[in-house]
Amino acid sequence: MARITVNDAELAVYEAGTGDPAFVFIHGLACDHTVWQPQFDDLSRDHRCVAIDLRGCGDSAPAPPFDTTQAADDVAEVIRELGVAPAILVGHSSGGLVALLVNDRHPDTVLGIVLGDATLTSASGGGWTKLLQQIDDAGSTEPLRPLIESFFTEETPEEVREKVTSMMLSARPEVVSGMLSNSSVFTQRMGELLKAADQKPFMAIWSAQPRGNPERLRETLLFIRQEPIAGAGHFFQLERPEVTNALLRAFLDDVERDPRVPSRGAS
Repeated sequence: MARITVNDAELAVYEAGTGDPAFVFIHGLACDHTVWQPQFDDLSRDHRCVAIDLRGCGDSAPAPPFDTTQAADDVAEVIRELGVAPAILVGHSSGGLVALLVNDRHPDTVLGIVLGDATLTSASGGGWTKLLQQIDDAGSTEPLRPLIESFFTEETPEEVREKVTSMMLSARPEVVSGMLSNSSVFTQRMGELLKAADQKPFMAIWSAQPRGNPERLRETLLFIRQEPIAGAGHFFQLERPEVTNALLRAFLDDVERDPRVPSRGAS
């Protein structure tokens, strides 16, 4: 683990492997880099992998602000500091929304985007505002408990349930509130952000109960690749690591064949 100071915040950054393009893993709300551990371990055998603890999460310093726009700026700066641009961004849950913002604000750092059951519906539909108010009123992350329970299916292993529940309920409430605080960017610009991402290699991986609307994406986007994982909960990458790893490797083939990618597309 390295500590890298970007935008006046010291972030914990995990690196392994060599090989281009690099994967940059982004966790979601009240989580840390370990939600992508199986993928980090597997893909780093032949690709450079970077996993980041966002501000106030995991081993990173709790330096405000904690909103998704600041997170996007931080991720882009880490990519530049490490010299891995343009990279493949892999974002889970609200981390997928951070990836969309990185592409919007710092397109030069992004080669392709993978959304992991990204919370498109709640973010664009105003659900974040309600949750933010509940957390602020409680002064704790206890209001997350019903949401956490909704993440699991009957097939979710007990160890995944325990890991996710412990991790999310032990998060700093001010960090969670902060990440939810700029939801207006998604209520106002979600369609625009998704269409911009669709101009590059773009994949969405969905759980059994998607946190977005795959049919709507098929109707509005031209190139997105969508992959459901049957029976998996929201943390599909921990429940079905082999399937997730295979999908990410298949996405590499998409990147290699995509004629829109400079120096990688077909001639």
